[in-house]
Amino acid sequence: MRPVDEPSPTILPSVNVTTDRAIPFPRVGFNLSVRALALALLLYLEKILLTSLIDISSAYAAGGSGATAILVEHWAFRCVLTSLGALALFSYVREDRQLAEINAAASAIAIRVPWLILHGVLVLALIPLTYSLYGTQYVEVRFALRVALWLLAVLGAVLAAIEAMAPLEMWRRACKALGILWLYAVIAGTAAAYAYGWSQRLWQPTAALTFGLVQRLLTPIIPTLHADPATLTLGTDRFSVWVSEACSGLEGVGLMLAFSCAWLLYFRKEYIFPRALILIPIGLLVTFALNAVRIAALVLIGHAGYPRVAIYGFHSQAGWIVFNGVAFALAFVSRRSRWFNRTASPKSSAQVDNPTAVFLLPFLSILVAGTVAHAASDGVFEAWYALRLLAAALALWWCWPRLTALDWHFSWRGPATGLVVFGLWLIAAHFFTTPSAMPSALSTMSPSLRTLWIATRIVAAVLTVPIAEELAYRGFLLRRIMSSDFESVPFATVGWYALVLSAVLFGVVHGGMWLPGIAAGLLYGAVVVRTGRIGEAVAAHATSNALLAALVLLGGQWQLW
Repeated sequence: MRPVDEPSPTILPSVNVTTDRAIPFPRVGFNLSVRALALALLLYLEKILLTSLIDISSAYAAGGSGATAILVEHWAFRCVLTSLGALALFSYVREDRQLAEINAAASAIAIRVPWLILHGVLVLALIPLTYSLYGTQYVEVRFALRVALWLLAVLGAVLAAIEAMAPLEMWRRACKALGILWLYAVIAGTAAAYAYGWSQRLWQPTAALTFGLVQRLLTPIIPTLHADPATLTLGTDRFSVWVSEACSGLEGVGLMLAFSCAWLLYFRKEYIFPRALILIPIGLLVTFALNAVRIAALVLIGHAGYPRVAIYGFHSQAGWIVFNGVAFALAFVSRRSRWFNRTASPKSSAQVDNPTAVFLLPFLSILVAGTVAHAASDGVFEAWYALRLLAAALALWWCWPRLTALDWHFSWRGPATGLVVFGLWLIAAHFFTTPSAMPSALSTMSPSLRTLWIATRIVAAVLTVPIAEELAYRGFLLRRIMSSDFESVPFATVGWYALVLSAVLFGVVHGGMWLPGIAAGLLYGAVVVRTGRIGEAVAAHATSNALLAALVLLGGQWQLW
């Protein structure tokens, strides 16, 4: 990356003028589907907020009208949520032309602020109403009246949010275009909601089946294995595990079922049905079998003298490794099989130019390597951190020929932005983290190994991590929000909503430091949009990480790593 003195010319985005009498947001081109998704997410988050204000467990245990309201609301919300999900799925598969036209027409309509304000006022009114409805305290209002007021406020808040996203007439036309799909969605959604509760009865017998499989796998390897079918306990004189209901494998099977169905649905035009449906039971069986292998490996690791690695490292990560591995194998093999996929071509598949993969592969490589490294750790210190550096370096080497078209130059703006982010990160760390010393596992290493680990961490923090994350969040996501053909979108034309959304997602992946993570995402994105060069964001990111590394090593602030 070579510094330059002057930024590239900036293309200012055009400003839309609206004659709508309501106070509008900028017309950002959201179709009706995106608005419906945003509406559902908004209502869901508000529902979580309202529920968090009440001690649901105590209110339910107290019985009475409050417990009845909790039970009815719980199942009603679950049925509504699953029904809306089924409706979205059915409408996507149907590909109705009239519905598509209505969906696209919403892009020209502004989101209206007054209705959002009214929605917020009604949500605030729901706080005391919810407390009086579910709370265990005595309230001098009839229960029926409290329910009526609560339902009235809920209905008003929902209608106000709907009207803010798009006129009710447009929603009515969309609902009419869906036709009989409403009935199918309600039936399917309600059945799915109750099927979830019914499936919980399978936990115990499935755990017993998993116990039997693990016992058969381990007996030839460990002749002295102790197995108690009554308590579902397996182990040796050194280490033992309990095959609980959570270890039965049903969670992984459920994830694989959702993934395989979504995969076949999305690529339905490429797969040959009904034979492609056999991929679903194959994925479920392989996932369930590998869960037994996972538990057997857990026992072997603990028996070998690494109980902390088994409990705090391998146990927490192996499930995700199994799921991701099976999902990748299922997708990779099926898309290249002419028996499953009508577009499969082994010769051409290797030559496909996939820009999404090029921008995301380095970042995904770090995530996968991190999962493996964490699985081999004691849950506190990641001794195999070098796997992250190696994986990212290999991915960048493979993708680099396609990435040379990006502008990797940077000026003073990049490091200056990084310095600002560093300052914000320090302020946030003062409130969100607790000072800690060098991990004991690192301090007890030999000087050469300790120096090698620290050097690896610095190189990753300053080189591979900034490049990989900026490619994923600014190079891909920031522009992908604007258009599916993201490579054709100049950085300078990216809208504020894409900048904010990509920054929020960037902050979320930083866990407890999500707030400074969002601020960092905004600043990194802003410098890219301002200059049109991804090199500015990489330089900013590298500067922030380099300063944090210096503070860790010179100031002993190891909690920042």
